[in-house]
Amino acid sequence: MPRRVITLLKQANYTALQSAMGNYFLAAVKYFAFQMSGSTAMQAEAVHSFNDGCAQAAVFTGSIFASRKPTPSFPNGFGRLSNLIVLFVAIFMAFNSWKAIKAGYGAIFHPHGINDLSAYLWSVATLISGFLVDGYVLYQAMKDIAREADVEAKGFDLVKVAMNKYQLASPETRLVFFEDLLATTAIFIALAGITASFVGIASWGDGLAGLVIGLLLLAIAVNVAWENVKGLIGYTAPEEVVDEIAETIMDVQGVEDLYELDVVREGSFLDVDGTIELPETWSVGQAEDVKEEIQRRLKVIYPNIHNVTLSIHEDDELSRWGSRDYVRLKRKKVADRLVKTGNRTRK
Repeated sequence: MPRRVITLLKQANYTALQSAMGNYFLAAVKYFAFQMSGSTAMQAEAVHSFNDGCAQAAVFTGSIFASRKPTPSFPNGFGRLSNLIVLFVAIFMAFNSWKAIKAGYGAIFHPHGINDLSAYLWSVATLISGFLVDGYVLYQAMKDIAREADVEAKGFDLVKVAMNKYQLASPETRLVFFEDLLATTAIFIALAGITASFVGIASWGDGLAGLVIGLLLLAIAVNVAWENVKGLIGYTAPEEVVDEIAETIMDVQGVEDLYELDVVREGSFLDVDGTIELPETWSVGQAEDVKEEIQRRLKVIYPNIHNVTLSIHEDDELSRWGSRDYVRLKRKKVADRLVKTGNRTRK
């Protein structure tokens, strides 16, 4: 039993755990700043950090259970368990977001602002420390996206890879990435609102910042809930993933074409279901060898592939796999046959 627990812990998402610990710490510091200053924006920021901590703690917990191997009682594994856990947390996040929205809306019409310099400076220092923590976790999440997308990048290129390839990352990594991306944005909003209220430019600035942050929190909660509902139902993997799997299958010797291919993401795992075309003269043994080789290669490029189900279809000399914008021409041997026919005609 202890050995099994250690194995599960090794496969857990520690980026989520780091983010959860950092956000719980920030939530405590921001709540203390709210008590000192009475700032609605700081209250919303405290709720924001607490929500982030809960979501990412749920992701870490879900990743532990989801890494368990299938059992006779649960032959499809536990991949969707992480989606279910995060879905419940998203509902809790939406409730907290609604409370932050109400507080911010009320503070716009009944502003109290920040009049004490020490309270203002403490709030600014808290926000800066929050930016450093969230910025670090965001950087780690971008590195995870690059690793899961199998792309090497550093510096500003890492930011571009994260923004363009995030759909190839696991649901847990995507959640951490977007949570902390919005967290850093919310910090600037809070800082602007608190400063405007303190210097007297707009006494309602603090309340407006709290309202905007609350709306951002609600948007995050809805997005997190929707992403995990899709994970529970199962949805088509990104086109880039499907293309890479198709190319890997087509590279196996003996595979003439892909008759059909479906790649579905269920929880943290991928299910591959397709029909390959093989030469009609091949034996059943040769066909099974090809299927085993395909499974081996797919597991190398995507270790999170859970099931690979392949049917066999005889080669009909037509190419069905290719660009989704047009129907490809017949395969090379059909084209060669037409060339030979044309040469005979000219002679």
